[in-house]
Amino acid sequence: MTRQRWRGLVVGLVSGLVVTALAGCASIPHTGPVVPGRPVGDDPRDGVFLVIPEGPVEGVGPDQIVAGFLHAAAGFADDHRVARSFLSMSRRLTWRPDTSIVVYPGERAQTPILTTLDGKAIGHRPVTPEMLDSATSASVTVRVPVEARIDAAGRYSIAAPGETATAKFGLIRQDGEWRISVLSDGILITATDFAVTFRPFPVYFPDPSGDFLVPDVHWFPGNREVPTALVRALLDGPSPWLDGAVTTGAPSGTEMAVAAVLVSGDVATVDLTERVRSATTRQRQLLLAQLDATLGQLRTITTVRITAQRLPFDIPGSGTSGDGGPPDRMPRVQTDPQVDSRPVVLDAAGRIARLVGRELEPVNGVRGLNVAGATHPAVAADSSAYAVLGPGRASVLLQLPGTAAAATVIRGTNLTPPSFDPRGWVWSAPQADTGTVVAARQDAPAREVAAPWLAGYQVVSLRASRDDARVLIAAHRGGRAAVFVSGVVRDNTGRPVSLNEPLKLTPDLVGVADAAWVDQVHVVVLGRRMAAAGSGVPGGVRPWIIHIGGRMTEMSPAPGALTIAAGKGDETLVAGTAAGTLVRVGARWELVAGARWPAYAG
Repeated sequence: MTRQRWRGLVVGLVSGLVVTALAGCASIPHTGPVVPGRPVGDDPRDGVFLVIPEGPVEGVGPDQIVAGFLHAAAGFADDHRVARSFLSMSRRLTWRPDTSIVVYPGERAQTPILTTLDGKAIGHRPVTPEMLDSATSASVTVRVPVEARIDAAGRYSIAAPGETATAKFGLIRQDGEWRISVLSDGILITATDFAVTFRPFPVYFPDPSGDFLVPDVHWFPGNREVPTALVRALLDGPSPWLDGAVTTGAPSGTEMAVAAVLVSGDVATVDLTERVRSATTRQRQLLLAQLDATLGQLRTITTVRITAQRLPFDIPGSGTSGDGGPPDRMPRVQTDPQVDSRPVVLDAAGRIARLVGRELEPVNGVRGLNVAGATHPAVAADSSAYAVLGPGRASVLLQLPGTAAAATVIRGTNLTPPSFDPRGWVWSAPQADTGTVVAARQDAPAREVAAPWLAGYQVVSLRASRDDARVLIAAHRGGRAAVFVSGVVRDNTGRPVSLNEPLKLTPDLVGVADAAWVDQVHVVVLGRRMAAAGSGVPGGVRPWIIHIGGRMTEMSPAPGALTIAAGKGDETLVAGTAAGTLVRVGARWELVAGARWPAYAG
């Protein structure tokens, strides 16, 4: 590696201890897909990694200074101190690297091109050392393929196929050395450095009922500023796609009263402005629950303390009030609800059963759902209701265990398989969508739920989340496939009213057969991506784990899979085939014959 190229150290910090330092060049790929995400179940806080780059090399040209700056921008220590050393004195203090981040495939994907010297275009002329030595200003252009973008709030969005970004740099001589004087705020970072440096952190917001905490994923560098970044994200409110589907315990206008969260030992103190004192008892309790869940994911923090302008802030039921025992109890708020580990299936006789290992256990009291031609069973989270997709996909039948008969709660054409939310609403959508989906309950007629953004799509799957704030939708339009997650807006009685403009989870699917929830922040998609890794040739249909607001991880193919489902975590994946159900045994899939259409709650 030449002196003009970046040489770095990757320092791994595990549980706060320095464990290793690797010097020299890392092999950075210049082709291939987005760097795979970590397996479901891995803790994103396991290991905090810092990229420590070198500063400018004396005597190099403007294009090499830009290349060095791009490498150094992955070093977040001391507010990008090393990267700022590539900038002119005037720009060094005003550059804002945190406004946006562009992730591109690798080092070779970017080649800085010298475009002007002293305002004159270079064109195809060779640049001689004499030309560089006599010049006092220069411009350099960098164009990269984009894999993802992260906004100032840490929200991740996957780039569209073929998307590129162009960055232009102006340079001047400063004490005889080239330094960057003109550049946009934000940074470009390789996918490798991004994977090393950034981590996904859920920021939690309660659903309107206060029963569940719903994650809104943000990406931040894994450094000591994370607690402050998380609290600022919480006070800023949820992402647009969750707006109205969740709420917050922080009254509007509440801000941090000091610049940072104070962490002393394992206690994090969040000092807020006086506006927080207008919160009701319920809001105070929910705010503490939000902060506990959001900061509690950092293993160094076990206790969260809220103050207002450095004075005590009473939260009834939390033990923080001065009277020693307020009557109000802290609400029980669920984070990542549990799911029955036994998926429901239809047995060889068309009856609903539970799959336990490789054995089938019949479900009693729902014989009314044993209808010829019925498919795709569904179950409520508390097993209080079951449903099936009726013959010809023209209806959804629902029965409460022990009741006399099943009821037809939804009618339509080419309906998607039913899915229950925690409030007992069962959801479905017509395949040829005109901008609405349907939800019904045993005690409430079917109601249309507005989703105008879905008009024109062919809907394949609609799955309600295990909280009551989101739905997962897989669909086709114009020869392309898409997977969306959308917030559910409800009225004050809890009835669903509309679906928000969604978050699109992947831009490059050419086919999708099914999708399901894996946990609060992951979904699984049975589909085919635009191209297999690095080959340019479309790959086959297989399961993909997608981090909501993050990246995709390829799973081993499930031969003959038509449907996909998951209980809690990727080890619970099951796939439906024409012959039965595929269950995962390590990296392999094994067939359980006579058990069709497997599904978990949600």
